[in-house]
Amino acid sequence: MNWWMEGSEATARIPYPHFQYKDPARTLSQWRVVKLERGLMRHPSPGVRVPACRQLLALGGWGQDECWEMLSDTDRKHLSDGGYLCCSANEIAATRRKSQERGVEWWWRVYRDRESRRLLTAINNAHLRRQFCDFWSRQYPGDSDNGCPPGQPPPATIVTEQGDVPLLGPWPR
Repeated sequence: MNWWMEGSEATARIPYPHFQYKDPARTLSQWRVVKLERGLMRHPSPGVRVPACRQLLALGGWGQDECWEMLSDTDRKHLSDGGYLCCSANEIAATRRKSQERGVEWWWRVYRDRESRRLLTAINNAHLRRQFCDFWSRQYPGDSDNGCPPGQPPPATIVTEQGDVPLLGPWPR
């Protein structure tokens, strides 16, 4: 229930810094967490969007950082609130360059487990994402819980009374 944001009030906030209590029992997969953080990125309140983006940016080289472009300059200034050391445009660019330089074969060889590879199918780099989706479809045919097709936005979900549901557009009012 730590992920449940019922309203769409512009004053809503994530109550604990850095999502410290987001999954105390560590029962959620990284893929599910990333989809939930992407969902929270669409909330109308910067008090929800900024911490959600901070968590996605904290993944570093995983390429789950498209939220950087979604934040306003004012919101970006709040990424380091609470003493968190996060992120400059130069750091984001350097991380993206490093991902590109490594290439899809390196990532696929180093990260062999399905959950890590699932994250790779939602990487922010369109060229790499297409290649990861090709690798995914060959390696895991029939597994559709991923970031493919590459031309679509990466999956985002929100928590409701019905459980996790896909967020296909803006935050519900």
